[in-house]
Amino acid sequence: MKRVLLVSLLCFACSGAHAGGNGDASAPSRLSTDASAMVIGGSLLSVAVAGSVVVVSVAASAEGVVLVLQGAGQASTATVRLSGEAARGLSIAAGTVLEVVATSTGHVLVLSGKALAFVPNELGKVLLHHERAGA
Repeated sequence: MKRVLLVSLLCFACSGAHAGGNGDASAPSRLSTDASAMVIGGSLLSVAVAGSVVVVSVAASAEGVVLVLQGAGQASTATVRLSGEAARGLSIAAGTVLEVVATSTGHVLVLSGKALAFVPNELGKVLLHHERAGA
């Protein structure tokens, strides 16, 4: 009888720890779209072959910040627009070097070890979908 009671209490203790985090199930999806970027000119694939890019210019726009990126060893450029949430609190100037990490669904722009933005490719655009859960 003591063994059954001990096992029951252990099961309740373990299952109760996971129940508290279900308040807003769509929060991770909403946060993932905050740090997004869109290529508005050129191709990030041809610029990011070397694994890093140099910021040529930075300009503010109505939707956020527009970065002109140039491949470190190439003459190709790409223009990337960061959302306002992704650009908040950043100190990016011309000459800043960004790392580019390629994934199967796009590219991640990394500044000083921090993921700055996700730029989806065609497969990534298909997979990006967000709506309110439990509406």
